[in-house]
Amino acid sequence: MKFSILHLPTFYLDAHGSEARFYQNILAQCDRAEVHGFHSAWFAEHHFHNYGGHIPSVPVLASAVAQRTKNIRLGSGICLIPLQDPVRVAEQYAMLDCLSGGRLEFGIGRGFQKMEYDAFERDMGDSRALFEEAHDIIIKAWTEKEFSYSGRFRTLRNIEVIPKPVQKLPPIYVACIFTEESFEWTGKMGYNLMTVPYASPDPKFIVDRIEHFRAARKAVGHAGAGEVLGVYHFYCGETAEQAQVDTRGPMMRYVDAVIASNKEAAYSGEYKMYKALPQAFAGFTFESLYPKRVIFGDPEQCAERIREITAMGVTNISLLVDFGGLAPAKILASMDRFAQHVMPKFR
Repeated sequence: MKFSILHLPTFYLDAHGSEARFYQNILAQCDRAEVHGFHSAWFAEHHFHNYGGHIPSVPVLASAVAQRTKNIRLGSGICLIPLQDPVRVAEQYAMLDCLSGGRLEFGIGRGFQKMEYDAFERDMGDSRALFEEAHDIIIKAWTEKEFSYSGRFRTLRNIEVIPKPVQKLPPIYVACIFTEESFEWTGKMGYNLMTVPYASPDPKFIVDRIEHFRAARKAVGHAGAGEVLGVYHFYCGETAEQAQVDTRGPMMRYVDAVIASNKEAAYSGEYKMYKALPQAFAGFTFESLYPKRVIFGDPEQCAERIREITAMGVTNISLLVDFGGLAPAKILASMDRFAQHVMPKFR
């Protein structure tokens, strides 16, 4: 079992003091994850909203972490490649791989927030085509000395993208939440899977999608079952009761931030299962999330949840440690308790 941390944070002035202090807190959490032997630290790209918007550039933040650490791998969880120039993405992430000594884990996805697509002047109806074209250009940029490309959105002639990654090809993860085609494409390409199980009301739905992903891998002859990274809000408290007290307010504040960033539902046939997402989040209560959609509790309760998650097929549990203005000292103490009392059970 691999353990990682993921930052898809929400910023609150009353909790963090300043934006500069907020970033220092993230760096401190990554330092602690390095000390405790976590596999990786992931950073989610979002824009314009308190929900994730303070990480508009994953390579900038991850490069800062790279210079403070030596072992922990650094992931984009995710890079929104339909919204960006794929050549610039290839350049920036290759630089990150160089600066980190080959520690990049490259997570990509389409995204689902209408405001982001509108602001970057992209049509959500083109999201899959934009994603696949950007993917193809990035792979060529990293693996070919010089290449040309003629696509629907970009035409490139005889360019050499530099630098190249240290790794021949960094491990690639694709974010999939609901859409069956995304799970199938990820499997057929032989990539790893990243998913967010708490967004689904039924654990069986996620299990079925993971099995679909693995069947797609197997059908085209890819070796191994592939990594499955599952993201869960996390807090390891001294007692189960105190864990609930500490997380109730921040968790619901986080849900409010998600709702505020998704006031307009995703449009187009590409996002059929996302149209009800704003209403679904609006119906969340703490009792609907705890204990089965999160990892909250004392060390034994956290360990039991991990056993359940492992049984679903998840191989890398990514802990969303910083949410809803949870106090920085409590986050570090939670990570310490987890490393001391829970991680040794899974080594």
